[in-house]
Amino acid sequence: MLNLGLLTPDLVLAGLALAVMLADMVLPPSRSRWLYHLAWVSAAGVLTAIVLGLGKPATMGMGSLWVADSFSQFFKMTTLLAAVLCLLLSLDYKALPARHAGTFGALMLFSTAGLMLLVSASDLLLVFVSLELVSISSFILAGFERSNPKSNEGAMKYFLFGAFSSAIMVFGISLYYGAAGTTKLAAGLAAPGPMLILALILIFLGFGFKASLAPMHFWVPDAYEGAPTPVTTFLSVAPKLATFAVLMRVYGTVFPSAQYELQALVALIASLTMTVGNFTAFFQDDAKRLLAYSSIAQAGYLLIGLAVGTPLGLEGVMMYAFVYVAMNIGAFAVIQAVGEEGGYGLDAFDGLSKRSLGLALTMTFFLLSLAGIPPLAGFMGKLYIFASAVEAGRWWLAVVGVVNSVASVYFYFRIVHRMFFRGTRGEPAGLRVGPHVYGAIAVAVAGVLFFGIPPEPLIAGVRASAHLLP
Repeated sequence: MLNLGLLTPDLVLAGLALAVMLADMVLPPSRSRWLYHLAWVSAAGVLTAIVLGLGKPATMGMGSLWVADSFSQFFKMTTLLAAVLCLLLSLDYKALPARHAGTFGALMLFSTAGLMLLVSASDLLLVFVSLELVSISSFILAGFERSNPKSNEGAMKYFLFGAFSSAIMVFGISLYYGAAGTTKLAAGLAAPGPMLILALILIFLGFGFKASLAPMHFWVPDAYEGAPTPVTTFLSVAPKLATFAVLMRVYGTVFPSAQYELQALVALIASLTMTVGNFTAFFQDDAKRLLAYSSIAQAGYLLIGLAVGTPLGLEGVMMYAFVYVAMNIGAFAVIQAVGEEGGYGLDAFDGLSKRSLGLALTMTFFLLSLAGIPPLAGFMGKLYIFASAVEAGRWWLAVVGVVNSVASVYFYFRIVHRMFFRGTRGEPAGLRVGPHVYGAIAVAVAGVLFFGIPPEPLIAGVRASAHLLP
């Protein structure tokens, strides 16, 4: 196939996932924990290889069904970074059975490889195959705690909604083929007739499931609540961001939403997603469900960049995607540390500042960034996205975003209030937090600080990466 070497990082990661599965067959059970290390080192190695290859002509080009450009490399690095941090969290997650470490690590790597293929896809066939690789791996990961009824329930709902969205996408792809005569994504293949527009809408709805856009979000709270916390963390970040990369490629450049009169629909879904996510989070008493609705709202903010369809909107999506990895994974890392000791209800955070002041401060730090409070990185991401809406004349969309950001402060600070102004249940006792969780939190804190207070390095990197090949 033409230029298959452009997918070398993706294929290497898939090969390493197979190696983790094979190693699981030969390692004795007493050493199965090593497989977690093998998995995260594999993802970190591929991430390093992509970073070292940035800017080299050999890593750029177009293949039969794929494209390798600076835009896809940016989202591959983002996805791999999320995978590395989530695999580190898995090392200190006690509910994962050690005997299934190889299976868990391999599924995480397969899902990541599928996301890498997804952001490079230039043909709907590869898009669908990549999504199915991600979905099948994610269905199993979501139900990995087989003794937990909530995990089984969440995985089943995830599977059913996933099958339904896949059917919608396949139907959209068939209509696209009927209108364009091919499954390749390229501008100018067909006039914007009714069949093509309907195809693009159905394909968009299929993507909306993965990105947890309203009204395709119903699976999210139960799946996030029941899944192992490292899996919840991964699902809340990596598939969402990779899906937005594809959305920006398809509806931002190949079939611009303005040209096909889809901007109003995308803007409506963005507003609905922000509002449903934020205002439903008010009523949640489980930390994982609360952040599940928060992640739905964050998808709405990201969708603003697609709705405006401008270069500034593209840069805003990329900037917010990168900082979202740090602040969301950091918040879930603290939730995992607290939840393994006292459960995931909000009352588990009561008096956390007396038990672990460091965790309470870092959790506050991440929540402030998610709310978009300056000078943290979340503020810079939202500033770019809202500015793109104002620049494009869609000021009302920016107003909806700002109102939702202000509203989100309420439910984020429900956790902060409990950590600092509620008494502990019984005598205060220190939390036993594993070193890998602390490592993930440290990386997340560094990312939120470094790309928030001096945002110039991230802005420069985003501008250098916001170039899509045809």
